[in-house]
Amino acid sequence: MKLKELEARKIIQMVIGDKRAITKNEDELALILKKRLTKKECEVLNAKACGVMETLEMDETRCEALLASAIKKIKNESVHGDFFYTKGE
Repeated sequence: MKLKELEARKIIQMVIGDKRAITKNEDELALILKKRLTKKECEVLNAKACGVMETLEMDETRCEALLASAIKKIKNESVHGDFFYTKGE
């Protein structure tokens, strides 16, 4: 999956919510997701955020497992801060 195809802001808002404003731009967010998640996790999260889960060519159990794993990683305290702060803050 290419960085331009990744709907990073939608994914992060879907997982974390709208409680805090995301301070990074779309490209920075996509790089963080790509660095922290596997390709399959990115693919499943992107499909969920865009509402096209049925286009994925995997069984439902595998999709749910990847989704749960990706959400757990994003909600991790060390990753969570990457979306809101720049280095040095």
